[in-house]
Amino acid sequence: MSGFVNPLARRQKPGYPEAVAALKAETRRLLDLSDDVAVSVTELTCRDLDCPDIETVIGILVAGTAPRIAKIHKTVPEVTPADLAAAFAAGKL
Repeated sequence: MSGFVNPLARRQKPGYPEAVAALKAETRRLLDLSDDVAVSVTELTCRDLDCPDIETVIGILVAGTAPRIAKIHKTVPEVTPADLAAAFAAGKL
């Protein structure tokens, strides 16, 4: 069976998988999350008129509860541990 390549999928930028993994690990560390909690890191185009073009969305998914979401108006590789801490401290998550 040959591999299917999705022609609509975004191309993976160099360094993004490592940056996503680092953000997930830092989120787990900052919030002291257990392994059964899912952490999602996604870079999206922001559609609000008053925000930058790109935002990183971090979702904390715990079974049986509503997802907690933080939005940081930077690309994935630009998000720092300080940005994460500020988002969590400001109640954005």
